[in-house]
Amino acid sequence: MLVRRLQRLSLAVPAALLLLPFVLIVTLGGLWIALHGENLLEPGSSQLFVGLENFKHAISDATLRASIKVTVIYVVAAVACETILGVGVALLMWRHFWGKGIVRSLVLIPMVLTPVVAGLTWRLLMDPTAGTANYLLGLLGLGSDHAFLADPSTALAAVILVDVWQNTPYVVIIVLAGLESLPAEPFEAAQLDGATGWKLLRNVTLPLLGPVLSIVVLLRTIDAVKTFALTQTMTKGGPGTSTLAISNYVYRVGFETFDIGYSSALGLVTSIALVVLIFPFARRLMTGGRPGPARGGRR
Repeated sequence: MLVRRLQRLSLAVPAALLLLPFVLIVTLGGLWIALHGENLLEPGSSQLFVGLENFKHAISDATLRASIKVTVIYVVAAVACETILGVGVALLMWRHFWGKGIVRSLVLIPMVLTPVVAGLTWRLLMDPTAGTANYLLGLLGLGSDHAFLADPSTALAAVILVDVWQNTPYVVIIVLAGLESLPAEPFEAAQLDGATGWKLLRNVTLPLLGPVLSIVVLLRTIDAVKTFALTQTMTKGGPGTSTLAISNYVYRVGFETFDIGYSSALGLVTSIALVVLIFPFARRLMTGGRPGPARGGRR
């Protein structure tokens, strides 16, 4: 057991040592700025030591609380939808059918686009006067004057929809790879016992996919918390604070009000909170079970 641990450490330590200087430089540099009242509009403010004032301000910042609420809703809704849809599409693509390779290629198209391009494209599609979305809804008799991105009640849902559209293929790829690496024996045994359809999915497929789904949820959660480009290009955090994610607020403080000190404090607080929330889950995942070796997929 000790030998195996040492072997694992010997593989991880070189990579950790390579990354450590960059992490320390960025973290310590950010902390130094956060402890000072640096504002680009105030010459000499970078030398003004304010201690923990920026962090105290964060505690009482109502806009920060609003951005945290938006981020939590965004992450939960987007990750849940992407996971459910991704698993469903992966299960469909797991079967053999004509044109499977073409379908796989088409599914990947949204993921190839950068968030900026995806955001700008969907902003045009959702334009209240010239957007395709309103035109199609009008043909269905559902009205053609919807201002999806200008209405606080629909703006966040619209951005989440685009995130789901773009990142579901990522989930599909990982889940499909997991499905194709599952051992065939459990499925054969379950089918001999009379399990088919939903029972086979619930009692065999999903339990075997557990570690893969955990990795998918972990990676998508981390990525969704950091969302910036999509919300910035589609709504710039508006209207009001209805789509103002934490990253958008940090950007707004740093590059619109030029309060670099407070912006750095917000960035550090967000990073620390993310690590604290993710670390136990990641640790449990890394010490848990993994899928069995590849012995052929379902036929």
